[in-house]
Amino acid sequence: MNQMFPMNQLQPIVCPTQCRFNDQFFPVEQPYIHPIVNVNRTHPVITPRHYFTETTENVMGAPVFPGQGPGFGRRGRGFFGFGRRGF
Repeated sequence: MNQMFPMNQLQPIVCPTQCRFNDQFFPVEQPYIHPIVNVNRTHPVITPRHYFTETTENVMGAPVFPGQGPGFGRRGRGFFGFGRRGF
């Protein structure tokens, strides 16, 4: 570089090197873990259930004589006192 340049030419100045990047991209999977807990829940539902106790009592009623009693001797009542249609 010690050559002589004519007067109408100047010696070139070398600038620092510049980098020109040609970037390329490619996919890479990044795993994401999502833990899931399945919970089986049991809920009681209050539903009423009715229980009945039943007893039977034998009691003595009033005496009934033939021709007298329920449905006899009453005007306008039918069989067993249930109106004109009967039982």
